Amino acid sequence: MKILSLIVTGGLLIGSITPAWGGYGDLKRDMDAYSPPVILHQPDRPATPVKGKPDDFEVEKKTLENARDRWEKAVKETPMAVGEIDIQPAVIEAAADDARSLGVLRNRFSLQTTQSLILLRNPSIKAATDRLRAALEGFDQVTQLDEILRQYSAFTEAVMPGVGPMRGADNIQMKFPFPGVTALKGQVAEKNVEAEKQTLDLIRRDIVAQGSKAYWNLLFTHQAHRITRDMLDRLNQLESVATTRYGAGKTSYQDVVKIRISREKLEEQLTTLKEQRVNLETELLSLMDLGPGNAVGRPDTRTPETSLPRLEVLYPIALDKRQELQRMRAMVGKMERMVEMAETMIQPSFSQNYSLFADEAALQVGSAAMQPTFSTTVSPTRGKGLPKNAWFGTQDTYLRETRQKLDALRADLADAEARTRLMVRTAWFDLDQARRERSLYKNRLLELSQTSLDVSTRAYESGSVSFADVIGSYTSWLDVNLAGERRNSDVGVARAELERRLGVPIP
Repeated sequence: MKILSLIVTGGLLIGSITPAWGGYGDLKRDMDAYSPPVILHQPDRPATPVKGKPDDFEVEKKTLENARDRWEKAVKETPMAVGEIDIQPAVIEAAADDARSLGVLRNRFSLQTTQSLILLRNPSIKAATDRLRAALEGFDQVTQLDEILRQYSAFTEAVMPGVGPMRGADNIQMKFPFPGVTALKGQVAEKNVEAEKQTLDLIRRDIVAQGSKAYWNLLFTHQAHRITRDMLDRLNQLESVATTRYGAGKTSYQDVVKIRISREKLEEQLTTLKEQRVNLETELLSLMDLGPGNAVGRPDTRTPETSLPRLEVLYPIALDKRQELQRMRAMVGKMERMVEMAETMIQPSFSQNYSLFADEAALQVGSAAMQPTFSTTVSPTRGKGLPKNAWFGTQDTYLRETRQKLDALRADLADAEARTRLMVRTAWFDLDQARRERSLYKNRLLELSQTSLDVSTRAYESGSVSFADVIGSYTSWLDVNLAGERRNSDVGVARAELERRLGVPIP
């Protein structure tokens, strides 16, 4: 009986499953035949990809790379001073070795050789060049953080975890507008490099000017030593004449004593000139990073350029080319872009961001639903009372401080421009005065003093003039010769100083 009931129950169950199989088949057929509405139909993509608009971030990144390449090329160029110095290949090769550099200076050496060796060997110039190369690394630092943030933004936009809240704190694109901020960062980096480049040019200019002044002063010590030695020879001849006359009873012993006193003074002056020459040689060697005590030859360039430019032409050149002014302008531009970048980062747009469409997957239903396209709530805060948007005034105290510093820097620039005009005027006056006095002593007074010396010497030998007149003519000849050589070197010194204040060669 039990077996019969089981058979009947199994038959009933099999009969009830048959309609279910039929319903599944209908569902499968409907699913296979389903096609989405026309509005959701995606057209077939062409075989060749369509060329879209280039990425703004990549454009700015390429601009930064071009700027870095341009500055690196400028750094690798042959080191030049503010003047147009033609550095000879032989000097470049000799500058790589201390012994060969000393060999160039052992004989007569020119002003151009001196400036070239200073440019190639000076440690301060090398340090400034290294700082400029270090500033070039700022170009790569501009895009590194933005590139990481771009990758993070792309990752967080595409990730779809199945559990946990799907809404982020905020859209990262609203906080980091990459292309615009990257452009400002790049401009800040370039202004920083420009400031370092002006610092390098400034150091080159000052070091070369210092070397040029030492060269002309060294020339004066050599010339003064030669003139003083010539004066000693003349005094020895005069002393023999005075001794002969004293023996003949035609003059007093006081004349012989006065000549010997003058000779002792000149011998001491020769020692002083020799020590001054060693000081100047040591200064040149230190500028070339060479040890003191090495033998240095005589300056070969003896006559400086004596032309005088028009003063009204120099003012605009100095205001445009002087390195201190260009560096301050670069710092002003850098600070302006930093302020603009700060304002871009902290000041909100005019929208409350309630109707902004984000480029995210349109998955609004189901367990993996993402944040809605439009905001559905109006919340004034975002956790712990923090404001949802940074309103005007956030960190405004820091911006006000920076703007005041920017105004102060602009005022300093205006003051530096005014001082530059004065510096150019005084340097031009020094050059003009040195030229006029050099012409006075060398072209007129030197010949007169030589004539007076010859006439008085012959007259003293014949006994027609007193000893006071003779020793006065000797002293006058020495003073005029020394003053002429001093003014000759002063022209070179004044010209180097005027070029230093202009920042470029004198036109």
